[in-house]
Amino acid sequence: MARRLQAVVLAGGASRRMGTDKALLTHPDGSSWLEHQVQLLRAIELEVCVLTGHARHHAHLSDRTDVTLQAEPWPPSGPLWALSCVLHERDDEALLTVPVDMPGLQVDALQQLLQQWRSDENQALVADDGTRLQPLLGIYPCGAANRQALDDELTTGMNRWQGWLERIQHRKLRLPSDQLVNVNRPTDLAALGR
Repeated sequence: MARRLQAVVLAGGASRRMGTDKALLTHPDGSSWLEHQVQLLRAIELEVCVLTGHARHHAHLSDRTDVTLQAEPWPPSGPLWALSCVLHERDDEALLTVPVDMPGLQVDALQQLLQQWRSDENQALVADDGTRLQPLLGIYPCGAANRQALDDELTTGMNRWQGWLERIQHRKLRLPSDQLVNVNRPTDLAALGR
């Protein structure tokens, strides 16, 4: 039986390095980065949950009836803590996680990720840009083992997504590196315009 897949936009970061809320930056398509990621995920017909503790994000998406907003710990404690709010023990679902600060992401990369994951739905599938893993873009099966590994990383590890990956079964998928650029600083943002 195929797992039900839900999309999760990770939008709860403090944006300290950028100096302003990245989720609300203007995307080249005219929307915000947050809206752009939601639109990509709706384009591949997934239910979308936005994980954030920012009240501004709730107001920004208040007219979207096709998006669920889920509060995460405040102040922000990192993406793995955020994921712990939605990764559950049932083994009939999986979560496609997408970071809000990957504005170059396009539908084709998401479709490749989804198609490849469907060949083995019991393992996580993580994006790779050819140099390193981009673990915030990936598909993660729910279930008791993955949930326990997440809890173990949060309680005995260093709260690192990479640390959790070392505890679970996963594969990687090479995707176009230009779509996987994380934009964290004003210099990264300026480089997008070149």
